[in-house]
Amino acid sequence: MTDQTPLGREKPVCNLEYLLINLGRNHAAALRLVRIFLDNYPLLMGRLEEAVNKADWPAVKDAAHDIRSSCVLFSADIAVTHAKAIESILHQHADDPEHVNWSEKIAALRIALQRVAEELHHYLESSSVQ
Repeated sequence: MTDQTPLGREKPVCNLEYLLINLGRNHAAALRLVRIFLDNYPLLMGRLEEAVNKADWPAVKDAAHDIRSSCVLFSADIAVTHAKAIESILHQHADDPEHVNWSEKIAALRIALQRVAEELHHYLESSSVQ
């Protein structure tokens, strides 16, 4: 179930106003950051999945950290939470990370990132109309 606003629309997963404030209202810089994220997040997810498949736990941690860092820019809290959870799991289960349900964790992060990407695509589309 997705979070809904009182009017039945999905709640935003990003806070792009906060991004703009931090960039001094520089819309061009915001658009560049959005495009960079949209180009890179599939690559980051690929790195994460490959690292899990190889049981390369330091690479899993690095990829999760990179994803979290990318999402922080947009205040994409749901994606940040899922990426941070992966980092925490690796810390808590450092001796035995193989027994974690990684497919579930990756799927949750992928869904969160897809929601972020959809919102950022919409932002790009609405910005090009103005």
